[in-house]
Amino acid sequence: MDGADPFTSLPDRVQLVACVRYEGPGRLLKVCRYESPFAVGRKITQYEGRYAVRVLEARTGRLLGSFRMVGRASVTCTPFIEPGADDEEVDPPDDAAFRKVLVPYVRGKKP
Repeated sequence: MDGADPFTSLPDRVQLVACVRYEGPGRLLKVCRYESPFAVGRKITQYEGRYAVRVLEARTGRLLGSFRMVGRASVTCTPFIEPGADDEEVDPPDDAAFRKVLVPYVRGKKP
């Protein structure tokens, strides 16, 4: 396999691993304020998350690509919260966002 183009489709011989690392909060998305009996005066601040992604060939560990992603761009305030939950939340990318950026690697095409 050494010397082969890493983007040649070889599904019987190549497995990929995507490693995602949280890098911190991004822009403020929303502040949710609650006044229920369990959460009087409570607020939860929601941020867009920032992530670094690396795609590697599993057998060799060879880096095939790396890029940055941000989490969801919009959120809604949930009507119910658990007592004692965090006061800040960071929203990760959803499955569709990961699929969109990883599908070229899965199909063996350079992004």
